[in-house]
Amino acid sequence: MSDTPDMLLAKAIRKADTRYFFEDYTKQAYAAIEALERAGFTIVPKVPTREMFEAAKKAIVYGQNKPGNIVLPIWEAMVDAAPGPYGD
Repeated sequence: MSDTPDMLLAKAIRKADTRYFFEDYTKQAYAAIEALERAGFTIVPKVPTREMFEAAKKAIVYGQNKPGNIVLPIWEAMVDAAPGPYGD
């Protein structure tokens, strides 16, 4: 199995709860999210929240002309401001 997000989730769910009846789906979900985080992925909203948008605006450094110097700080600020996967 490769380490694409879908395969990471599948492996984590399979490992999290081996019972055949009365599966604990919350336990499986937590295991899947933790597997993604360990692999360097995170879960963010498809549409940025107001906090993410504001963080992106604050991260803009004027006078920069290289795309990497503009986009990466904005992306990092938005991800940092995103709500957590557990509803926090």
